[in-house]
Amino acid sequence: MRFLPLIAGALSLVAAHDPRSAQAPLAAGTPIAPKVLIVSMFAPEDVWSDRLGLTHNYTLPLLHPHFPAVHCDAAGDVCQVTTAMGEINAAVTITALLLSPVFDLTKSYFFFAGIAGVDPHYGTTGSAALARFAVQVALAYEIDPREAPEHWETGYFLQGTSEPNTIEGVLAYGTEVYELNTNLRDRVRGFAANVTLKDSDAAESFRSKFDYAPANEPPALFYGDVATTDVFFSGHRLTAAFANITSLWTKGQGTYALSAQEDNASFEALLRAHRIGLADFSRAILLRTASNFDRPPPGLDALTAMRLTDSGGFVPSVENLFAVGNPIVQGILDNWAEFAPGVPVQDGWLHAGDGAGATLWANHAADHVA
Repeated sequence: MRFLPLIAGALSLVAAHDPRSAQAPLAAGTPIAPKVLIVSMFAPEDVWSDRLGLTHNYTLPLLHPHFPAVHCDAAGDVCQVTTAMGEINAAVTITALLLSPVFDLTKSYFFFAGIAGVDPHYGTTGSAALARFAVQVALAYEIDPREAPEHWETGYFLQGTSEPNTIEGVLAYGTEVYELNTNLRDRVRGFAANVTLKDSDAAESFRSKFDYAPANEPPALFYGDVATTDVFFSGHRLTAAFANITSLWTKGQGTYALSAQEDNASFEALLRAHRIGLADFSRAILLRTASNFDRPPPGLDALTAMRLTDSGGFVPSVENLFAVGNPIVQGILDNWAEFAPGVPVQDGWLHAGDGAGATLWANHAADHVA
């Protein structure tokens, strides 16, 4: 760990002399220790800075050039950062933040809050989901399905395996699956249980094209897991393939409900920081709100559904990040005596101990499939 002081010193010097920095005064040698750190993925998801008065800006090296600063309130209790979209941007930004000497994140709750696509069998546009698992579904072999054996339903299958729908012989990178603290998830859901979610006439009109619930019902708060991939996908076959991969990597405990780009990348950075005492992965919360459906309603094809720009879900999904998320943020702050020591994790948590459980589970997943 001898490299950490060197990196910290370098980052401190760059931050202090960055001409773009508009950072608030800091007591010498006193890092900012936010109780809640909100992570957005692109500009529209920052529904926090203006509404929560996050007017103190701390410019850090290695953050995305479009989002070069962390924004905090005057007390330093709540901060927000935007990673920029995609796995690579997320990993770099979260790593830079975790290594910055400007912040002490050892007791911070990391609140990842962004929009996503939704499986209409589990939610609808505007709905909000709190996740247990994030699964890197596209870390796999792929062949064009037109060249696949006739009995295959997809061209995706896990690396090291010989066909879809199996995990036997899998070759794992260790970033395929992350499990969050469900006791924390259950606790913070209570803060938002009675929230009325935003909706729109356009979203209501489009969802009526579905002939089943909950796709054609008003938005609601639910539990659902997230598939991570930088590929924007649409259609029944790809979603079925990724739902199956989610089930394989979570031993049948996870349910694919939403699709997004960044979560596994952010979580790997956070988990590595957890292993060396820079953060606590058991304090991560993942909220995703549904901006669009991941497949078409009856009567539309997948390409047409992907190209749609008027399904009406974007605005309510962004607004519901705050509608659901702010009660969670305020609940943690108002109950800090309870949250300060951390929320105990569930039995059998994947990342217990030194956090290496993800790699161990991945490397031996075939032995654990239900």
